[in-house]
Amino acid sequence: MSRNADADALSREELTELLADATGTEPETLDREARDMEIAPPVKADVVDESSDCQS
Repeated sequence: MSRNADADALSREELTELLADATGTEPETLDREARDMEIAPPVKADVVDESSDCQS
């Protein structure tokens, strides 16, 4: 790949603002609710291939 993934990554604050704009939710509400969620690190996440579910 020629692009640097880190250069394309959003900061937590930028992502929160985008999500807030998209959902009509206050950024503070998103932050508060995110703290209450248990999010597994990517190395522990389940990989799900849904590509076959999208075919008609």
